[in-house]
Amino acid sequence: MGRKPVLPVELEEELANYCMQMDKNYYGVTAADLKRMAFQLVLRNNIPHPFSLPKKKAGKKWMKLFMARHPALSFRKPESLSKARVQGFTAENVKTFFELLKPELQKINFNPNKIFNVDETGITTVQHKVRKILTMKGKREVHKLSSAERGALVTIVTCMSASGQFIPPLMVFPRKNMKAELLDGAPPVTIGGCHPSGWIQPELFTKWLIHFMSIVKPSKKDPVLLILDGHYSHTRNLDVIDIARDNGIIIICLPPHSTDRMQPLDVSFMFPLKTYYAQEIENWLTNHPGRVVTHYQIGEIFGKAYAKACKIDTAVNGFRKTGIFPINENIFVDSPHAPSSSGANNTTPLANDNTTPLANDISLPSTSTRSRPITPTPLPLSGNSSFPFIVLADVQPIPTIELPSTSTRRGQAMIVTASPHKQEIMDAEKKRKEKDERLAGKKRGL
Repeated sequence: MGRKPVLPVELEEELANYCMQMDKNYYGVTAADLKRMAFQLVLRNNIPHPFSLPKKKAGKKWMKLFMARHPALSFRKPESLSKARVQGFTAENVKTFFELLKPELQKINFNPNKIFNVDETGITTVQHKVRKILTMKGKREVHKLSSAERGALVTIVTCMSASGQFIPPLMVFPRKNMKAELLDGAPPVTIGGCHPSGWIQPELFTKWLIHFMSIVKPSKKDPVLLILDGHYSHTRNLDVIDIARDNGIIIICLPPHSTDRMQPLDVSFMFPLKTYYAQEIENWLTNHPGRVVTHYQIGEIFGKAYAKACKIDTAVNGFRKTGIFPINENIFVDSPHAPSSSGANNTTPLANDNTTPLANDISLPSTSTRSRPITPTPLPLSGNSSFPFIVLADVQPIPTIELPSTSTRRGQAMIVTASPHKQEIMDAEKKRKEKDERLAGKKRGL
């Protein structure tokens, strides 16, 4: 029959549900947290146990058996997700974006050849990650040569359509003057630009838009739709707005802090591009021993990676997964990372680290939050008066991230080329000039 579990079946199911709900709310439970939680449960419910009293936590063997009894759970390394992205990716913002998108798609007859997404990404002369290598088993330190300790940033402006067309990129180098040699080996028809920071600037994005027009050839009678993020060089750039309005380019801005899920390039293209780029740097270093990658080699290295990444399926899948084309307003409803709702619980977030307060004595209950069973089998809720145990939701309510109020939210999904937005920028520019003139007058008066 095996060893009897320390926790009763119902209480252990509640613990598993609590862990899954914590993960859903972006406060994942670590192995150390799980062992402390088990100790808190046996302590609060007066359950006989073999756990360590000095350490105040369950043992490794209990955790191993717990994981075996709940195969739906596993320990995985999470990716960092900022609070701003959680707050920005809301049901309201998503709904607003699709309400703006649908009428504009109707103007172009839902033609995937006329739907484009543009975005910037940064690459450096040093690969951002390395592949595994063959080495001696048991060796303590394993190294592989990189080009340098720190790499110089080069910004790449990429663009693709919902039908799989890729617009030749713009490469922005961190220098004052452009040289033709910097683009040797770059993708055909690539254009270049320079700025000391290596970041995109309003005038450089304007240069890219003119480049985009020369290839796509839009007009007011045959317009195209361009989707982008809310970077100031896109949305606060009067030159870009005027050029787009005069040439039939409808520009829509994505909601703030949502591009990792709603921007096709981020969803399907950027990861393989950077993976191929890192591999090409490694290949270059192997074939050129004793040398390092500089700006003059980036064009060739990036060109090879770009050629591998530019696949029709990649572009089509990116637009499909974001619900832009074919349009699917409910694409995120059943997603594991569904948009948060403004009706979310406003419980104060708990710091997610190895020193969680569950290890200490915590004041009892609060009935404001209860863990909801996630497994398909109906289980007794912790809020049920007939449930005989104190559960973790009674000891520590599941934390959630509070959404910002509407008065403090910055940025929104919008049609950048619309007249109201243009007038807003012109008014802001006029106020700025008037302020500068007043300050200049005061200085002259002094």
